[in-house]
Amino acid sequence: MKRIGFSLMMILTCVMAFAQEEVVDYLNVGKTLKFQGKTFELKWCSHPMEAYYIQEYLPDGYTFDDYEQMLTVTLAFSEELTAQDAVEAKVQELEKRKKSDCAYYYVYEKGGEYVIDFMVMDYAAGKVNFVEVDIHHYKPVTVNGKKAVQLNFYTHRAYGDDVQPFIESFEDRIEGWINELTQMNIVCKMK
Repeated sequence: MKRIGFSLMMILTCVMAFAQEEVVDYLNVGKTLKFQGKTFELKWCSHPMEAYYIQEYLPDGYTFDDYEQMLTVTLAFSEELTAQDAVEAKVQELEKRKKSDCAYYYVYEKGGEYVIDFMVMDYAAGKVNFVEVDIHHYKPVTVNGKKAVQLNFYTHRAYGDDVQPFIESFEDRIEGWINELTQMNIVCKMK
């Protein structure tokens, strides 16, 4: 596997989230996306490197401090990076996290596209502050004649007293989330 630092890029861009004011639809996928019957609005974006873009969408009324759901679209241009490389980097990250806050992860592959679904938790003072289920859909794409890996992902969180009911019920919904996410027709276009 090539060492690509894909997860590191994601962490760095998330850290920079609050330093940005203008929200730009760099990927030309729209200022809103529909998922699970809700409209998600583009709330944050970053283009920290020439070959990397990220856009985050939240339902109306939510902020990054209290969101329950989020959609994210990323695009990483590279002649060498494959969807499999990106998935392997994420799996390595999750293997490390299993020692502290990752409850599980599963990887699925179909036709060169990959899905990872996983659960992570935030602990403090001996209690769970929130639990989060993430579904990542990696796929190879070509944008303006250049090879890239597109990652679309959905995050669903529960906080406080809602954690236990969420853990007990998310398995009934995860297959639907995976199916809808992988069937979304999000096509990145560069101007």
